[in-house]
Amino acid sequence: MKLTIILSSLFLAISMGLWGGFRKPKALWWKIITALILIFGTWLTLYPRVAAELEELEYLGKYIGKKSIPTKVFLTDYVYQIDPVTQKKYVEIYGGSNHEGSPHKLFVDEHNYAILKQSTSWLLNIWVEQANGNLHLAEIVEASPWITYPYILSLDNRIKILNFHVPMAWIAVLSYLISMIYSIKYLRNGDTSNDVAASSSAALGTLFAILATVSGMIWAKFNWGSYWNWDPRETSIFILLLIYFAYFALRAGIEREEFRARSSAVYSIIAFVTVPFLVFVMPRVSTGLHPGAQGDGMSGPILNTSRGMLDSQLMFAYGLCMLGFTLLYFWMLNIVIRTNLLKKRVGE
Repeated sequence: MKLTIILSSLFLAISMGLWGGFRKPKALWWKIITALILIFGTWLTLYPRVAAELEELEYLGKYIGKKSIPTKVFLTDYVYQIDPVTQKKYVEIYGGSNHEGSPHKLFVDEHNYAILKQSTSWLLNIWVEQANGNLHLAEIVEASPWITYPYILSLDNRIKILNFHVPMAWIAVLSYLISMIYSIKYLRNGDTSNDVAASSSAALGTLFAILATVSGMIWAKFNWGSYWNWDPRETSIFILLLIYFAYFALRAGIEREEFRARSSAVYSIIAFVTVPFLVFVMPRVSTGLHPGAQGDGMSGPILNTSRGMLDSQLMFAYGLCMLGFTLLYFWMLNIVIRTNLLKKRVGE
């Protein structure tokens, strides 16, 4: 399912992005669709809350002490009962709307009980009593949540950065690939417009690689303790940026247009050979902190199929973000190529 969503979003994004080429402005309907997909994907990522399943509380409670856990629960009978052991009042809650699993006791006061009677579905902050496993209500968050994302221990809402960080990295790879393709086309026919397209795509690729690095650093600060840890994934993208910084230094250091175009085309082809190794191979054959590293036991949160990682709802939002940001890249590439071609004509 996850692989289907990923491949479908990539295929659709590339097909729509290449539609009409890069030398003519994108049609108005194309721009409207791209904007709507990007806005909806971003909203669908940021708005929903994360929530654990009721059955996960006993496991999660062992690791977080008295910290409350956002949990999606269901009520059916609204019977306010007194526990014979603790003499405290509780209601029975379920992990599903159809009495899925056994009922759990949730200890609440009378004020919150009056609120809970107003709906059958709730998102609650619940803490687990370590001594006996009793569930206590810490806060009522939302009634009848229509969509929630999985609660991952130590990540919480930070899992959402995935929908921005991964598309940025993917677009960087795609940009460098397109730069290489246009470099090959320039060496075959000598058309300077292909050189313009190659350099424009490489520039956007470097921009998105920087955005992927910055978003990854923010995530690393909250999960690893510092912005930069020289993890293999961080090291590989740092090397990749240096390689393409050198590409632009090469272009800036050569004045003769034809020699600059041919030299940078050859460099672009050689540079892209390193991209698959630095992005896909090196971080996975080395031990590190980043998900998907050697010894991590999974391919990363995107393709991992274990319970508690990415569910279908978050994957749908991820697919929309992947589609939207890729279309945004093609839109930007279209504008940059046309602008650079216009500057070239004016200069001539």
